[in-house]
Amino acid sequence: GQLDRTIDERAWQAHAATVYCNGNGACYNYDPFDAMCPSWKATRQRIHSPKGRASLIREWLRQQEAAGIDLVEESRKKKAEGAWGFVKDFPLRLKNSLARRRGEADFSHEVYEAMAGCLACKSCAGQCPVKVNVPDSRSRFLEVYHGRYLRPLRDYLVGGLEFLMPTLSRVAPLYNAALSNRLVERLLAGPLGLVDTPPLSRASLGKQLRAWGVAEATPTALGLLTEAQKARSVVLVQDAFTSFYEAKLVMDIVELLARLDVRVFVAPFSPNGKPLNVQGFLGAFERTAEKQAARLRTLAEFGVPLVGIDPAMTLTYRQEYVHALGADAVPEVLMLQEWLVTQSPTLARQLAPGGQTLDDPGFKLLAHCTEKTTAPGSPGAWQQVFAAFGLELELVATGCCGMSGTYGHEARNLATSKTVYAQSWQPVVENEANAGRLLATGYSCRSQARRLSDTALPHPLQALLKQVRLVQR
Repeated sequence: GQLDRTIDERAWQAHAATVYCNGNGACYNYDPFDAMCPSWKATRQRIHSPKGRASLIREWLRQQEAAGIDLVEESRKKKAEGAWGFVKDFPLRLKNSLARRRGEADFSHEVYEAMAGCLACKSCAGQCPVKVNVPDSRSRFLEVYHGRYLRPLRDYLVGGLEFLMPTLSRVAPLYNAALSNRLVERLLAGPLGLVDTPPLSRASLGKQLRAWGVAEATPTALGLLTEAQKARSVVLVQDAFTSFYEAKLVMDIVELLARLDVRVFVAPFSPNGKPLNVQGFLGAFERTAEKQAARLRTLAEFGVPLVGIDPAMTLTYRQEYVHALGADAVPEVLMLQEWLVTQSPTLARQLAPGGQTLDDPGFKLLAHCTEKTTAPGSPGAWQQVFAAFGLELELVATGCCGMSGTYGHEARNLATSKTVYAQSWQPVVENEANAGRLLATGYSCRSQARRLSDTALPHPLQALLKQVRLVQR
């Protein structure tokens, strides 16, 4: 209203994805089998709804303007801050954090509590009639908030996860053994605030790919391909979660495509930056995105499709990357089903010479909530892929699984994560009639089902590989 006019227009535009909330209340959704909004459905607290968070951000912007604070300039300085800037400002952050502990009032703390409960699943960005994007404002708020107050150690660990994985994977048995130690569990749950940390894959993806002779996607390797070879080739863009926590999945995808006469190249692993973005390390995210986008642009020049495996990580390239770098700086990276739907009739014909047909168990798909709300045609694309192979795939209506990246691994969110899972996923996953038929596209979703239902949900392509193996013995 009238008070909104007092907000600096630059700050308003920076948070436009949230402050344009018109109060329609579509996010006050009681349907547990709909994606928006998991934190609202789990808590029934208005501050944990997109509308509530948008109102808090608007009031926070107004108060900052009234206090004479230039948020745009503060954000710019924070993005440019290096190690020295962190050290230089540490005393002030420590002072402010001690004041917070003593109970000194600051409206920012109320906003922080509301944002801490956001799963950053982006269902609001896809399902809200005016496309309110709370995760975008959440990241921008956290950047400024933690320029004034100390961050928990957990944020640095989560934000730097992708950078740590290649090193930790070299000592995976040791790392996994440490995770199973009760003292380490208590340390993670207490000072760090992390629970149920997943083990790394024992199998080395790199070693297996080299053993199979799978080529690394380099300009030299791609430059040697003829146009006909390019039409039968694909570049898999790795992500930290599948490559280091689900290496077997990546191997299975490579095997399936090889069985279908596709030449697979695997791009060297490089951090995507999504965890940095979610935690509000926006300067580090932009620098990471610039490097990764440059690498991918180099590969994209050769005309071989770039395809990602995990939907949430892959969608980062067309959402957060484009927002940070501009559309021209980011090459197209397709989700698996988006590429497969253009290839599946040709690929399915690889089974035809022997007259083979696949058994049809009647699979059911549990789609990742970010995928189905911000790329709404993607679950249907999976149906088309399966149909090309003569298989039915039922789309099961579910809400959020409650994991959403690392949200479910944060001790402060554990109870909410379990509540969200129990509202829609748990009844479906634990229904005996669905045994052996459920497929899940998201790493987070598979991880949550394994953690809370002790059930391993395969990826759609793992199910397809199993069927193809039966006819290609």
